[in-house]
Amino acid sequence: MPRDRIVRLDSDHAEEAMRALGKEIAAIPASLNKAVVRALNTTVRAMRDEASTAIRRKYAARARDVKATMWVSKAKPHYKVAILKARGRMSIPLIGWGAKQVKKGVTVKIMQGQPRKRVSKLKGKALPGVFIAKGDVYARLKATRYPVVKLYGPSFLAELTSPETRYELQVRAERVLRVRLQHEMEFLHLREKT
Repeated sequence: MPRDRIVRLDSDHAEEAMRALGKEIAAIPASLNKAVVRALNTTVRAMRDEASTAIRRKYAARARDVKATMWVSKAKPHYKVAILKARGRMSIPLIGWGAKQVKKGVTVKIMQGQPRKRVSKLKGKALPGVFIAKGDVYARLKATRYPVVKLYGPSFLAELTSPETRYELQVRAERVLRVRLQHEMEFLHLREKT
């Protein structure tokens, strides 16, 4: 399984869900294509929310910042595969960790249930100055005015791609898919009746 892939759902999962609902079929009929695609896409978006919640149980990051690190590849009628992937930099700018300017620098809250900490080191080296400017947290690398670097928080990729979290999300996705597929099929059936 690729490291950046979190959840993968496809037509095999949909067929399995339909069998579980008592709909024994060998292949998905064309009339149900739309229902299957909708169910796959809705489920994978729901899993993005669940992955965000799982991360925010441990880290004190904002939901929008966490969701911005995930990408949804939608299913299409001709390609019934929906994938949730982690993309780009898995650490968000330090300003997203509730950064506050204080007399001696900047404080942030990284972990849930832990107190705020002052930013004083970067890769083990002491920083002579940390400050907030232009909506981001910056640090001076030397006692002189320049060079200045933008600071980022810790990476939550390890939490997101850990085997336990991926397994839990995949199992939950398959459960949600069954419910969504049943809903979409009922909606399609009611529409055909009217």
